[in-house]
Amino acid sequence: MREGEGRLDAFVITPEEFKRDGFGENKCFEAVIVENKNKKEAIGFATYFFGYNGDCGRMLYLEDIYIKPAYRSKGYGTAVFKYMAKITIDENARRMEWCVMDDPSWNAKTIEFYKKFNSIDDNLKQLYLHGEVLKKCAEF
Repeated sequence: MREGEGRLDAFVITPEEFKRDGFGENKCFEAVIVENKNKKEAIGFATYFFGYNGDCGRMLYLEDIYIKPAYRSKGYGTAVFKYMAKITIDENARRMEWCVMDDPSWNAKTIEFYKKFNSIDDNLKQLYLHGEVLKKCAEF
């Protein structure tokens, strides 16, 4: 979890797990690296996976886009977002989906970023189970 998201307690993945899950034999997500070619430096990434939606079929779920703070508002986020849309189409998926933390007090720039693409907000709320709550739910 990055600064500002206010959810550091939710960040439990280790670098080893990230490497295994994204680059191992049974990977469960894909990644795109954003690079500043002038400096030959990685400045960000996007992570995504394909899923299935009962309404539209195959879909790409954009899990995360991250651009280093020094490179924000320079077009890198827009470029990677558009590239993700292209991957969605190239892979015959009908939808690209993602979530955004809907708290304008600290996330207004991100919310505005997604709005400029005419993204559809259908007022769905993402819910999840995690940690001990997940374990309790799994008890029969």
